[in-house]
Amino acid sequence: MFDDSSPLKHLTDFQRILKTYKPSLELLDLLQNHQFVILAAPTAAGRNTIIKNLIMTGKYYYVISDTTRRPRINNGVPERSGEEYWFKSEDEFLQGLKNGAYIEAAVIHNQQVSGISLNEMRQGSKSNRVMITDVDIHGADSIMSYSDTTVPVFVLPPNFAEWMKRLDGRGAMDPAEKRRRLISAAEEIQLSLQRGYFKFIINWDLKLTIEELHQHILMKSFGEAEQLAAHGHAQQLLIDIEKWLK
Repeated sequence: MFDDSSPLKHLTDFQRILKTYKPSLELLDLLQNHQFVILAAPTAAGRNTIIKNLIMTGKYYYVISDTTRRPRINNGVPERSGEEYWFKSEDEFLQGLKNGAYIEAAVIHNQQVSGISLNEMRQGSKSNRVMITDVDIHGADSIMSYSDTTVPVFVLPPNFAEWMKRLDGRGAMDPAEKRRRLISAAEEIQLSLQRGYFKFIINWDLKLTIEELHQHILMKSFGEAEQLAAHGHAQQLLIDIEKWLK
């Protein structure tokens, strides 16, 4: 397995350019004039499964992010460029940033840089499908600062007990790791509630969630009552996480 824990060679350069970074006008135009859906979520909420199932309908184009980290081997299968990520060298990624060729990019743990490229947005716009991808909260902030047409969705897990069943069902997990994940999940839910732009959907049942989300995207509308209920659900999850952590 490749070791991707080494610090970035050009960390200072990445930090400097990202402080004042702005995408190119072409990218901003693509973002504004093509349907784009971004999904954020805490751990084990089912976001990636939702995206995979939407793509299988043939109506969605998955926007693959670029990353400077090296490919990993997952369950004996090596990652391939163009599937999980587009794997780029630091020099390639840095040049892309200098050209304004990323919608957003972020340094992760000082070990890698990842972001959504102009090339992927071009390909997605030519597909005549709805572009969709997964992002974290800060990536969503960047995208939403440039676009008022992008649809930002935050996927919430079901009630706490069912959520924990799903998380535990992923396999044996060190108690410290589970605690870390729940602390991170609480932070993500809190941040999502603080943003005024997210639309929330609760993943009670995968099939129904996919159908409902597709309809929301198609109609470009999320019900007010549904959003109010989802906000309450998110607040309850925060209470349940806090109790678990004590």
